[in-house]
Amino acid sequence: MIICHPLRIIFIKTKKVGGTSFEIALSGFCGPDCVITPLVAPDEALRARLGHRGAQNFENTAWPDGSRSPGRFAAHSTAAEVRAAVPAAIWRGYRKVTIWRDPFDALISRYHWRGGDRKGLSFNDFVLRNRGLIAVNPAIAPLSGPDRLDTYLRYERLAEDMADAGLGEVWQAMEGVRAKAGVRPPEATVEAVYAEAPEAARLVAELCAEEIAAFGYAVPG
Repeated sequence: MIICHPLRIIFIKTKKVGGTSFEIALSGFCGPDCVITPLVAPDEALRARLGHRGAQNFENTAWPDGSRSPGRFAAHSTAAEVRAAVPAAIWRGYRKVTIWRDPFDALISRYHWRGGDRKGLSFNDFVLRNRGLIAVNPAIAPLSGPDRLDTYLRYERLAEDMADAGLGEVWQAMEGVRAKAGVRPPEATVEAVYAEAPEAARLVAELCAEEIAAFGYAVPG
């Protein structure tokens, strides 16, 4: 999670969407009073090699107007938590940005990231045993209500959406940043995986109906 004062952006970080690469790139536009939450050690090392600012100002946060917010921002702080912690003028005046990803695709990456394949657990069983992971991103960055954000960048067309949102410079900074890549095998496509996991497909379609409708994602099968 990042609050970048120079660009007047609040980045709410959802899960399994390439958000770490976006964070690393956005860090390069931050000043000393921006909020930057910590990454895991290898990603912090990559951020440092690129010459960007690391984790800072995420505890007992100091704001440009001289006020402070007690508590701690975390990597995946929800929009509601951030809204409650930041000065009202910043929440109203900054653009709230997040990244969204097809939930069917995101779960495949989560399965491989957690080593389900190496543990001998089928994808279908992984999904059925981890129902709480299916619709996690709407809890972080709601699609409706008072905590709805301003800009939802789609993982599937990130370059185009960032250009349309006026974030072309951040996209250019992202080129060459590949944080947390290389875990998922290339043959693990949505079509191939869900063809063998029809129960998982039905469950994701049920629990993620709002985001599927909002972004036009296709239900496999």
